[in-house]
Amino acid sequence: MWRQIESFGGYSFSKAHSASFAVESYQSLFLKTYYPMEFMVAVINNFGGFYSRELYFHELKRTGAILHLPCVNASGYLTTISGHQVTMGLIHIQGLEQELCTTLLEERGANGPFLHLQDFIERIRPGMEQLNTLIRIGAFRFSGRNKKQLFWEGNFLQKKSEKHSVAAVLFKEKPLDFQLPELHQHPLDDALDEIDLLGFPVCNPFTLVDAGTGQYLPAASLHLHTGRQVTVLGYLITSKPVHTAKKIGIKPK
Repeated sequence: MWRQIESFGGYSFSKAHSASFAVESYQSLFLKTYYPMEFMVAVINNFGGFYSRELYFHELKRTGAILHLPCVNASGYLTTISGHQVTMGLIHIQGLEQELCTTLLEERGANGPFLHLQDFIERIRPGMEQLNTLIRIGAFRFSGRNKKQLFWEGNFLQKKSEKHSVAAVLFKEKPLDFQLPELHQHPLDDALDEIDLLGFPVCNPFTLVDAGTGQYLPAASLHLHTGRQVTVLGYLITSKPVHTAKKIGIKPK
């Protein structure tokens, strides 16, 4: 019986198939070991993998990369990397129309970066909803103004641009100088915008919980509390629903 099984083993699994997988595995391991940032950006742009894209972005930061949110002057359609600097692609902004992304990239490539919010509105003429989406994700942070200021200015400039002709002008108007009261932007507001528009917060998710009271124990200190009941914070990475044979109920695994 064993001799029959052994002889069958010579052709039971295709050598060409296994060799192809071996080559791909070694190439992936080499790139992940020696070019971890570039490898992770490629995984993100491939939109594959077992885990959610959130995990890949957090893993990217663990490799030492400095992650930047989408920007109308720095982002491409996909995520890009230059040295240790990684800029998220416009494709990751939920609700942002592909047509607007194409227009933005073509205009920026033809006539250079956008100078300020007014310049962007005059050159791209986005709808109010699309403009607000870009403001909420921080795509105009190069202007030096926070989101609340940009919302106020964008609403005024959008109505102003609707009354202007779409014909090209010889001389650019100077940006309007708005005298606004001091408008504060809280980091928690940014995190909520990221969750809504990206599907996850770019910041460390544990910073969104008030852990300064000492209620939660760091994982590095667990060995000091053997046999004692402690409270820790966890973060769900993934879940795999398993259906029954009759499709009744789902048991998380």
